[in-house]
Amino acid sequence: MKEIEKRAQAPVVEVQNGQPVTTTLEVARYFGKRHKNVLQAIETLLPQLPEINRLNFQPVDYTDAKGENRPTYLLTRDGFILLAMGFTGQKALQFKVAYIDAFNAMEAEIQKDRQWVSGLSESLERICPTPVREETTVRNQRAVKLLRAMAAYWALLEDMPQETAEKAVCAVGMLRELDDFDFDKHLLDPMYCFLEQVIARPSSKDGRPATEQQIDTIEHLLDACAQYKYSRDRNVYDLLKCEYGITTEDILKSNAGQARRIAGLAYNLLCRHETLTMVIDKIKSRAGDAIRKNQIEKSNGR
Repeated sequence: MKEIEKRAQAPVVEVQNGQPVTTTLEVARYFGKRHKNVLQAIETLLPQLPEINRLNFQPVDYTDAKGENRPTYLLTRDGFILLAMGFTGQKALQFKVAYIDAFNAMEAEIQKDRQWVSGLSESLERICPTPVREETTVRNQRAVKLLRAMAAYWALLEDMPQETAEKAVCAVGMLRELDDFDFDKHLLDPMYCFLEQVIARPSSKDGRPATEQQIDTIEHLLDACAQYKYSRDRNVYDLLKCEYGITTEDILKSNAGQARRIAGLAYNLLCRHETLTMVIDKIKSRAGDAIRKNQIEKSNGR
């Protein structure tokens, strides 16, 4: 009796691809049946169903205790109901009701999540409306201006002619000159990433060893990034490595010029974290307003 009560209290339903599902393994465990018998019941049932209903039974594999792959099925609620129709008796009825309640509860949670996502999307659209898609020629011009500005900044940092910097970028993008850039023919990302990397990792002319104050300043800036509420205790050193390829060892071994450049990147990260916090706060505020408005409209509609 206790085992029956235990099973009845614990139907397992999970979310896969935005849909609540269970498995034949869980059905067998929950109803106290042998898994192979549940599989046989499905294999008997499937030929009798229209093709559209068979989609409620998705065959997958699982690894058993011996490390071997075994077959099982993912069942939607409709699939579970079709299967459980063959389970008879008072105890089976109690189990079916509890299982359907678990599906309903999971679907309610999914619907709640969808409402939040919808509210967030609406709020973000209000804060930053999506602009009308521009013609390719206009997009090309914007890309050229972006690349030219970054190339000019790199040239300024390295004290070299801007033309030289632009030629290097064109070599990466396989262009004759920047004005030839075309979204239909070329990729922006490789050129943009190249400029990010060379700006972050310069061949500085100031070869003097970095001072202790410079190293401390970099550490203070990076530590400050992790103080904002949506990035608290985040390892910003990993972020610096991921985005710019700069490691802790690079910081400690940097010369004076490189330390100044890394400090600039760290300051940019700090500003980005501040902006991120402000944007998320605004989105959450607008999302809350949108959800409350939606609830009021639904209430009035009733």
